[in-house]
Amino acid sequence: MANKHIVVLLIVFSVLSCNTRSTEEKQEENTTSIDSIKPAAQATVIEEHDEYLDWRSVRINAKVPLATTVQNFERILGKADSVNSINWEVTCSSTFRSEDSKLAYYRGYEFEHFGDSLYFQSVTFGQNKDLFLQSNDIKLNSSTTMEEVKKLFPNAAKNVSKMDVYKIGEVDAIALPRSKTLSDRHWLLMFQTGKLIRIDDWSPC
Repeated sequence: MANKHIVVLLIVFSVLSCNTRSTEEKQEENTTSIDSIKPAAQATVIEEHDEYLDWRSVRINAKVPLATTVQNFERILGKADSVNSINWEVTCSSTFRSEDSKLAYYRGYEFEHFGDSLYFQSVTFGQNKDLFLQSNDIKLNSSTTMEEVKKLFPNAAKNVSKMDVYKIGEVDAIALPRSKTLSDRHWLLMFQTGKLIRIDDWSPC
């Protein structure tokens, strides 16, 4: 009878030992599996521009901000050459403030004219050296060369695109951020024969 009890005890002990080893092995496998997991490499996310021409700092002929009143602008630079309705069939309305906006032209400057306000759109220099945009020590006019812009904004100038511009023809264009904060809007600097001929405050449609 005692022998039977011993046999039963041995069997129970054997089963418990197997279960214990199985649990320990599983824990070891689980531990190994967790330890082997490594965080995926994170892609570098650009949160702001380190090279830009701040829209808020730019002045027309070193005097007038890019958003101003009609009265303020005309007091300094004279009356508009023309104020025209916008053809919305060929114009992206999302870049303007209202369907009531018009386009105002002052020599080579083009503005959105809305109410009594003017918002800069572009400047076409041509050979007119009296037109220029200035931001602190940076002056951009018809005498500005591609090489000068490359020195001022080397990163932006790495990407020069060919464009066909209405009434101007083929140009070399550089897209330059207009703020430190990331934005779809940017300056579009256009060159012909290495000289700056036009600047647009560009935004996607």
